[in-house]
Parts: sequence; C-alpha cells; structure tokens
Amino acid sequence: MSNSATTTTINPMKALAEDFSWEKIGFIVAVSCLVMLDGVNGAVCSTLGRYLNGSFSVTADQVTWAAIFYYVGKLYMLLIAAKLQSIFGQRRSFLTASVALVLMTAAGMWVQNYPFLLAVLLLQGAAGGAMVAMGQGTLLMLFPRREQPLVQGVYALAAVMFPATVVPEVLGASAYDFHWRYAYLWMLPFGLLGCTWLFWKQKMLSDSTRHNPFLPIRVILMVTTLFCVVYVLQQGSRNRWLEYPPIVWAILLAATCMVGLAFVETRGGPTLLPYGAFRYANFTYGMCVVILAGIAFFGSGYVISGFATGVLNYPVSKSGLVQLSGTVLSVVSFLSIGVLLRFVKINPVLILLTGLLLFGTSMWNLGQAPSNLNFEGFASWLILRGFALGCQFIPLTLLALTCLPVEDDVAAAGLFNFNRQIGALSGIAWLQTLHENLTDRNQTIFGNVLSSTNPNTLIYTQHVQDTLALYGTPQSQIPSESMALTVREASRQWSSIAFNGCFESLAMMFLFAFPLVALARILTTRFLKPPACQ
Repeated sequence: MSNSATTTTINPMKALAEDFSWEKIGFIVAVSCLVMLDGVNGAVCSTLGRYLNGSFSVTADQVTWAAIFYYVGKLYMLLIAAKLQSIFGQRRSFLTASVALVLMTAAGMWVQNYPFLLAVLLLQGAAGGAMVAMGQGTLLMLFPRREQPLVQGVYALAAVMFPATVVPEVLGASAYDFHWRYAYLWMLPFGLLGCTWLFWKQKMLSDSTRHNPFLPIRVILMVTTLFCVVYVLQQGSRNRWLEYPPIVWAILLAATCMVGLAFVETRGGPTLLPYGAFRYANFTYGMCVVILAGIAFFGSGYVISGFATGVLNYPVSKSGLVQLSGTVLSVVSFLSIGVLLRFVKINPVLILLTGLLLFGTSMWNLGQAPSNLNFEGFASWLILRGFALGCQFIPLTLLALTCLPVEDDVAAAGLFNFNRQIGALSGIAWLQTLHENLTDRNQTIFGNVLSSTNPNTLIYTQHVQDTLALYGTPQSQIPSESMALTVREASRQWSSIAFNGCFESLAMMFLFAFPLVALARILTTRFLKPPACQ
C-alpha cells in the first residue's frame, strides 16, 4: 500500500542521475559534513553526562530527560521527513533542515541553563533527523544504482563510523582538556561548509510540491507514542522497569496510541506515514535486520566505554581513544565493502552474515578480558569490531534502500534510520539493565567472600598490608588502608565480571540471531515483491 500523496518529482535529480559531475561529488561531501554534526549532537548526553551535571547543577535523571527530548525530536522527523518534503518542496525543506542543524549546533555553545538545554537538544534532534532522512534519500535519487555502493560507503563513514569510533574521543578530549562546548565549536566549520555548498548548488534540488492534508489526531498519537517509547527505554533501567508505576503507565499509553494510530491509518484515504516501500522484500528484510545492527552499533559502544571508565579507570578522553582505535579499519571496511559490491557481483546477504559472525567473535573475546587488561590487550578485538560494522551496514543499506521507486527514497531512508535508532535505544537499555543485575549479583557473592574468616581474603589483606608497610605507610593506618584497598579491588572485580557478561551476551545474541536473519530473508523473498529495478 503506497502513499501517493507524499511522492515528489525530482526533475533536476533525474537530469544529473546518469552523468558524472563534480557537483554530485560535492553533494556527498556536503551531506556527510552535516550528518557529522548530528553524530556529535546525539552523543553529548550519553558521553558527557557528568560534565552536564556540573555545568547546569542538574541530576543524572534530568540529563536523561534531555536525551529523551533529543531522541523524540529525531525519531519524529525521521518519520515525517518525506511528508514535509512533499509539502514544502525538496529545496526548501533540505535547505531549512541544513540551516536549522547548523544554528542549533552553534546554539549548543551558548547554553547557560537547563531549560535552554532541553530546547536546543529537541531542535538539534529534529534538524538532525530531517537531514539524515532527506540527505540519504537524495543520494539515492541522485546516483544510479551501480554507483550506490561507493556513495553509501562514503555516507556511512559520516553516519555510522564517525559516531561509533570518533565522536567519543572528540567529546572526551573537549571536556577533559578544554570544555565540552568546544566540541560544538570544532564541528561547526563542517556544518558551515556543507550548508554553504548546498545553498550554492541549490538548483540541483527540486521545487515540486504536493498537497497533503493535515492530520492532527494522527500527529498527536504518533508524538505520544514516540515520547512514551523513548521514556521507557531511557528511564526503564534507572527505575527497575515494571517496578516503577510511571513506566507501566507509559507502556500502556504507548500501546494504546499505537493501536489507535494503526486503526486510523488503515481506514483508507491519505496516511500520515508512507508505507509504499514495505511491499518490497529487500526493504522489509532490511528494516528487520537493522534493529539488530543498531543494538550492535550503540550497545557495544556503551559496554566498551563503561569497561574503559569503570574497570580500567580511564578518563573520558582516554576512553574515547579506546574506541578510536577501530577507526582506520572501519574506514577500510566501509570503503572496501563498497568497492567490492560495486565491481564484484556478490550477494550482500553473505557479507552481512559474515559481519554478524565477526562481530560476535570480537564481543566474545572481549568478554574474556581480565580486569587488569591494558589497551593493547583488547585493541585487536576493537579493530575487528570496527571492520564488522562495515560488513553489516553497507550491504544492509544497499539491500534495503536501493532499487526502490524514486518517490519512496526519502521515506525509506527515514524509516530505515528510525529502526536503526530504535535498535540502538533498545540495545543500550537492555545492556544497562543486564549490567546492573550482574553487578548486584556479583556484589552479593563478593560480599559473602569478603569475610575476616575467609583464608583468601586474609592472604590478600596481608599482602596489601605488607605492600603499604614497604612504602612507608604509618603502622596505625595500615589496617584501615588495607581494608579500603581490598574493598576497592573487589568492586573493580565484580564490575569487570559484569561487563564481561555484557560482552558475552552480545556475542550470544548474534549466535541465536544468525538463523533468524537467514529465515527472515527466506520469508520476505517468498511473500513480498522483488526489487523494483529487476
């Protein structure tokens, strides 16, 4: 079932699609520069939560609310970007989104209070969501299918690799060595470059519009659903999920609104969201699997960062360097997979399944890491993780988004990235909850072991006392100091074991998901349409 009311004819794009030009290359660079801004904006709350606490004198719960505002704005715009483009025209919508993204990123440098932070993050999320959907959708229109592997490989460097491996170090270095607002300052030139180029070459974009009715009830239902879903995923692990009544009520309200939205959307007539791409097997398959890729993308990043800061005691800047280690091979992966799919006729599903196996292998080996591991000890597995990301996202993007009718490109890109973001939020919520449960269990076990009658504890405490005496600690302070160090080491050990459990759970998830991914491919190919270009 397609939504013809949201289709847009892109005549300038059709004129350029089959010919090589430097304008098209410049368009890739401009879109990638702007998408990089969204990557930084989206990671501020998760990476720099403690710095925001101090800057605005707010609690961790209030920082979580700031993240909720960001994600609600982004998810909403990912869903309605295609409709906005059809109403206002591609040129006006695209340029407005680029200007809004640059201005809101710049506004981040001037945030002085918590309410202003909420407003800025909401608008940053909305502008970023619109740019991601319209930018990737326009790249699908502008380049022919044979060039899409390279085009999407370059775009994925900004949309996937940059947030996964580079942004933690950019934010960490800014906060640790300067101020967290400097990250906005450093990224602003990229946004200005992209925005300036788009205004300079705006004739490439179409002015075609279509009349679309305003559907207020459906907008209210969708916004309420998104708010409740994001609230549950962000606050669930902080409040013991169903043990906290607001979480239960939010789940019930989200379910009610989703049922109501589904009912009014299927009554016939114009729809709020475009569904045309779902009739194609490749897109529907990609929409299912990208949730899994989102869990891998953000979930593993959360666990790696937590292990570096919570177990290895790295500061936020050095924690960013840990994830930066996978950058080089990530770049090689994204570009080489693009080149391979461009010049070699190979089934993208095979590369996708290979990526899942590589990712599971890297997570399993990280799950065996001891608490006294140094950076060199696990850098190789982080590098393998970076390569596996390219093996997942490039073939998945090409499989889902190429060979669709041109009128579905922006809508498909928005829906695809929406599912990726939902997978990311779900993965982080799952791993946060798992880590807390494992930590509580390990703390209980270690607490029973840390007894004055336990011989292992006595041996360890005596060793610590001997070491303190060797370094000249006053005799009267040695008992209390040794006990404090013993408890601190025990805390590090149970936290390390909890993170190991998270890594191993990620690996096991991919082991169990492997046959499901293959089954989903068989079912979608059997019951849905083949690609439109065949």
